[in-house]
Amino acid sequence: MISVLIVNYFCHELTARAVDSVLADDPSAQVIVVDNSNDRTETDNLRKILPNRAELVVAPRNLGFGRACNLAFEQAVGEWVLLLNPDAFILPGCLQTLVSTLLHHPKAGAVSPVAQWDETGTFLLPPGQMQTPAWEWILAIGLRFPVFGYWLSMRFRAYALRCLYASRPIRQYMLSGGHMLLRRSAIDTVGRLFDPVFFMYYEDTDLCRRLVKAGFELMLVPKARAVHQWRHDPAKSEHVVWSRLRYMRKHFPSIWLMDRLRRKFEQQFPSKVGQFHDIGICTTAPIFNLPMHQNGAWLLELSPHPLLIPAIYHRGPVILNSIPASVWSLLGPARYWARITHPNGQRSHFTWEIPSSASKPNLEISPLKQVGKTKQTWDLDWAHPSNESELLALFQTAFGHEMAPELWRWKYYGLDTLGALVRRDGQAIAFYGGMPRAIYLFGSPATAVQIGDVMVQPEQRGILTRKGPFFLATTSFAERFVGHGKLFPLAFGFPSERAYRLGARLGLYEQVGEIMRVTWPSMQTRPNLKIRIRALEADQHAVVDQLWDEMAEALRDQVIGVRNWDYVQHRYLNHPTLSYRIFLVSSRWTGNPIGLFVVRILEDSVELVDLIAPPKRIPILVNSMRRLAGNLDKALAYAWITAQHAPLLAGSSGEITPLDIPLPNICWTPGIPASELQDRWWLMGGDTDFH
Repeated sequence: MISVLIVNYFCHELTARAVDSVLADDPSAQVIVVDNSNDRTETDNLRKILPNRAELVVAPRNLGFGRACNLAFEQAVGEWVLLLNPDAFILPGCLQTLVSTLLHHPKAGAVSPVAQWDETGTFLLPPGQMQTPAWEWILAIGLRFPVFGYWLSMRFRAYALRCLYASRPIRQYMLSGGHMLLRRSAIDTVGRLFDPVFFMYYEDTDLCRRLVKAGFELMLVPKARAVHQWRHDPAKSEHVVWSRLRYMRKHFPSIWLMDRLRRKFEQQFPSKVGQFHDIGICTTAPIFNLPMHQNGAWLLELSPHPLLIPAIYHRGPVILNSIPASVWSLLGPARYWARITHPNGQRSHFTWEIPSSASKPNLEISPLKQVGKTKQTWDLDWAHPSNESELLALFQTAFGHEMAPELWRWKYYGLDTLGALVRRDGQAIAFYGGMPRAIYLFGSPATAVQIGDVMVQPEQRGILTRKGPFFLATTSFAERFVGHGKLFPLAFGFPSERAYRLGARLGLYEQVGEIMRVTWPSMQTRPNLKIRIRALEADQHAVVDQLWDEMAEALRDQVIGVRNWDYVQHRYLNHPTLSYRIFLVSSRWTGNPIGLFVVRILEDSVELVDLIAPPKRIPILVNSMRRLAGNLDKALAYAWITAQHAPLLAGSSGEITPLDIPLPNICWTPGIPASELQDRWWLMGGDTDFH
């Protein structure tokens, strides 16, 4: 018997299609669907649309792909276990062919069909690549030395085509978890299905590595076919980065050193891409200028990587001078590379970009919306960088002082859309802004939105009801961007008590935490002989990333903003108006880093703005910071931090006082319940956009 595991996340129609394909191929299969959406409407839709034979398991929250598969596996009873993505479906005869392969190859622990990108089978997805530090080094070298890069690209292409068009099963080192059939005894041998440490991505890479280490073979079966309508989505790159790091740290303990050396190599030798004809920005499928008179075997390779590793392949006797609309729709915003090999062996190379700043989560654009009232008419629009002057004018009117244009651009760096803008008679009267912030949400990478620059023209503040511009801007922002199935699973900010009370009264906010102030006297003591305090140097980014990894691991049950080198550089080193000093604390005897702290030197005090270290080392950092304050002849030091962590930061010498800054959760749209977020945040003054 085959047990089929499918994880649904706001795609009930695709999930139902996947289930139907399984039952059409094997009516006796056990099909288990886990709904990971945490949304009652989505669950109800599944109950209505799924066949009666399918078993539906509702996850308590979005567990991530791996954990949801593990939940389904607990219900599985079959000798064979099929992992199937909801955006995939199997073609007739697939299951029987896969099971037959496992029966004829007792050493095989898992098999996979060849994955078609489209139903007609004209585009094939590449075989999997086992990720190792050595492979990453090879790709880095290939990108910088074109001759080697071309040789490597052609070698990979030959390997991929040999696998995809083989006449019999062929051994692999990696199979995709989107359509993989496993022997249950193999899963039992390696201890479990997926390692729950992986929220999304690399869970199948880890599983394949464990299977191979246990002595099992992995096989690609070309006679078995599935359709996997994989979509290239750069917005999920944060999940990829974090999962890759976990995977590498698990299987290659020295990865931090390898990464550091590779980054230095990449900085010293810039990328050199081969000769590609740049078509430019494309919003529709590009037209390839190819010789129409040549007949024979054409080959198209399409990839988001300039070495075309990996690539999607189209091979046929007819020239393909463009990309079909059904395939074009699967390409997200990014730069793409294509190589077309002519029947005579000649090659043409093309590159183009599908627009959108999807590498950073963007607030999408919606058309102008007019909301009429009895005596007022508001125009709802979305603010863009071109609206800078009117937004800065609104800021000055609302708060009574100017904001430097360079500070505004720093805050909204890289965004096409800045927030909800309400106008009356063509004049901006309210704005609700948001800045994406990479976070770890209970141990899993995600992107939150940090609310900032919420402002209403003073003349309009009397209409602070559900009929006013503040309510319109806030609800419009929330309905488009925040909550389940939206761009951001949650939002956070640092409103005043008055602003929070208004939002709570209007049904927009719920409180999930509070910001406290911790104050210490400075320390006038001799230097600690066990530790060393030095200013952070520009080439120590690997140390920052290492400390952040340790901090993130220790705070897996919290919501915490990412504090890696890229963040430190942008937030503190590149701040346009404020000056920060960053200090690295390390062991004097071993040189091992203990932690990092960021301060602002004020007239009579030192503000501790941020810390990067596991919580157990924070007392050492606090004492180091207090010694620094003493050496600078400052009487005291202070910091902002969420209430639940204030006692740890304060220690025995700090005084904790409330700041009347509640931490709100947007409750206007369905999202993560406030009860799950209550007092589970790590936020400091550096997490604000104004300290």
